Parts: sequence; C-alpha cells; structure tokens
Amino acid sequence: MSGHGKKFSVHTAGGEEEPEFQVAPMVDVLLVLLMFFTATTTTEIKSQMADLTLPDAQSAKDREKGEGQMVVNINRLGGVEARGQTGLGEAALSRMIQQDYATLKKLNPNASYRVLVRADKDLGWDKTKVVLKAAAVAGVGNVVFATTKGGKG
Repeated sequence: MSGHGKKFSVHTAGGEEEPEFQVAPMVDVLLVLLMFFTATTTTEIKSQMADLTLPDAQSAKDREKGEGQMVVNINRLGGVEARGQTGLGEAALSRMIQQDYATLKKLNPNASYRVLVRADKDLGWDKTKVVLKAAAVAGVGNVVFATTKGGKG
C-alpha cells in the first residue's frame, strides 16, 4: 500500500510537441455537409428538365416563396411531367393537383397554392392549355409561367 499516494508526471525533453491533426473528425464533418447539400439541392434539380428552354420576358418578376406549389414541365414535344411522372394527361394531372392541394389545405387552411408551368419557349399554346384546364378542374386558380428574366436565356 505504499505506492497509492504517489503522483507521477511525464516530462518531455525537447519542449512542447506539435499536436497531431485528427483527420477522422474532419472527414465526418465533411460527409455530413455533403449529405446536407445533396439533399437540399436534389429537390430543385428534379423540377428542372435539361431539354427545356424557357421563354424570355423583359419584365419578369422574381419568384415568390409560397407554401404549396406543383411544378409542371412541358417539353418541346408537348410531354407533360410533374412530380417525377411523365406522359400525364389532363385527367391524371388534374387528380394529382387536386390531391396535392387538398393535402396542403388539411395541414394549413390558409396556405397559398399555385401551379408553376415550365413550358418550352418553342411550344405552341395548345399544349399549355392542358395544364390550365387541369388546374381549373382541380380548383386551383393561381397558375404562373416560368420565364427567364431580362430576355437573356
């Protein structure tokens, strides 16, 4: 029992040593940041189509932030895409808008909802009428068209 009360200390001969850089915690932090940015940008990228050129508008307004929105893409050939589903007709699109709108209203009765139409600039008016009719049947009156601002696209 004679050794229990003894204290010992470690002395370094050459002064203070440089602390080691821990790589593992830095890798963990970088992976978490990578996952965060990937998750937040994926939603925006999914709503855009590569083969879509928006029309130019000299007096375009910046996009308003709203609680509820359905993005509907119409490509050059007139194919309608929304929520990852392609080849939608008027009836299917109307049902989809109506279900989305009803879900939002259940969560927040005062929430605003709109349909954002991203139609190709070379597309005729006939193809965009499908989306307008579907929104009207679903009871949504707020329909906006996406454009590029300032006439540069």
